[in-house]
Amino acid sequence: MTERRLVIVGGPNGSGKTTFAEEFVTRFAIPYLGADALASTLAPADPLSVRVEAGKLFVRRLSALIEAGESCVVESTLAGKALGRHISRARERGYEVSLVFVTLDSADLCVARIQERVARGGHHVPVEDIRRRFGRARSLFWQHYRRLADNWQLFSNSREGFELLAIGQFEQVSEAAPDSFAAFLLSLEEHREQSTL
Repeated sequence: MTERRLVIVGGPNGSGKTTFAEEFVTRFAIPYLGADALASTLAPADPLSVRVEAGKLFVRRLSALIEAGESCVVESTLAGKALGRHISRARERGYEVSLVFVTLDSADLCVARIQERVARGGHHVPVEDIRRRFGRARSLFWQHYRRLADNWQLFSNSREGFELLAIGQFEQVSEAAPDSFAAFLLSLEEHREQSTL
């Protein structure tokens, strides 16, 4: 890759972000940055104990990569708006910003996937965090983050393998799986209505 590229792989906890990001990193041979990976490096026996420190380190490293003009793949739940500032800075510095959002059909499925991961020796995420981040991450992807990226892709990992639901640039949308994409949009509306009750 000769151009500056920031690839953000987002999605709820347990959605398969890391698997997707690792495939991308291997394919294009660019650095990977994720707060969970940093926490596991800082405290392999108890990554949750250093999540704040890992988050701060993530921000410092991402800022340094952008200032150095280096391409990278970043993993995040996108459950908050903080990454938006880094996206804006990257675009100011001439980066192409690509966003890949990987989701599941329900928070319950996210919980089940994380329980499977923990049984295989992977890292734990508290159930209340999983549930809180699920709807928020999906809503922020659709209402906020896709509008900041040069291009975006939406995948579901609810069944066997990653299913492309839609791709787009800013407000433009091309549906790849119309029924599944419609279900995603409907679930966003249902989440919005529940949040306002």
